[in-house]
Amino acid sequence: MTLGLVVGAFLLAAWVDDRVGDARPESPKRRIGHVLVGLGVLEASVGVLYLVNSTGIPQVAFMAVVLGVFLPALTYSLLTALWLVRTLVEIARLARH
Repeated sequence: MTLGLVVGAFLLAAWVDDRVGDARPESPKRRIGHVLVGLGVLEASVGVLYLVNSTGIPQVAFMAVVLGVFLPALTYSLLTALWLVRTLVEIARLARH
């Protein structure tokens, strides 16, 4: 299930990146800022999962929290990782010239 969640989040992130197109952040500083925010959101979502799991809710409700809180946070983090990879590719291209 965990691998499926990560693969699904990556596919969603790639789709969003494709749909965003030219509206993605241009500045490397802004992209890195998004990466840092993405990591913070991901950490917060894991904290929410631990908090919710400690309450002893049923598995169905916990899965709803995973899909409603953790999946969007993971998707955003992977989206920002794609933006960071684009930045690194652009820097490598500039270094060659």
